[in-house]
Amino acid sequence: HRKAYTYTGLAHYFAQRWAESLGYFHAAANGSEVPEDWFNVAMAQVKVGDIEGSHSSWERVFELSYAHHDASETSTFFQKKLLFAQALLNAGACDARGLDLLERQLLPFFTNYHVTDASFWGLRGMPALQEVVGTTLDYYRALGKTREDWRALLDGVAAGVDQEGKAYCEEMKTRWTSPTTAD
Repeated sequence: HRKAYTYTGLAHYFAQRWAESLGYFHAAANGSEVPEDWFNVAMAQVKVGDIEGSHSSWERVFELSYAHHDASETSTFFQKKLLFAQALLNAGACDARGLDLLERQLLPFFTNYHVTDASFWGLRGMPALQEVVGTTLDYYRALGKTREDWRALLDGVAAGVDQEGKAYCEEMKTRWTSPTTAD
């Protein structure tokens, strides 16, 4: 029954019937140890405005992803981090928890390995630097961070990545636009 609930939930989700999808996703996740089931719940909870509930469901995704590395998934745990952060952003629910997914959980892959090539990371199920940095920029704006905060983050990233990544960080410094109160 779990798969039937999941597929029905997905049909409702992609038809933008969020509340209906949430009910089916909850039914699929009930007793499930599959991270994907709880990810679907978290994403639908964001859509219905249950932000705190979505964070609780995300914690379940987090726990299960480490406990069950062999679980079948349609996206990697790294991709889920970006998708969840983007869903929160789109719902107007940016906070430190979403920013943490970007700054502390995704960006360090690029700086620790000193590689920013999208093909390299794509083969490993990791979102591209451009996706992560672009979403981080939107978070910085939404959270009222300053241009100096943005530049400091990019300088930190640039210090640990390849030449292509350094050039991208320099380019992204010019993308800052914000309300006058944030500068």
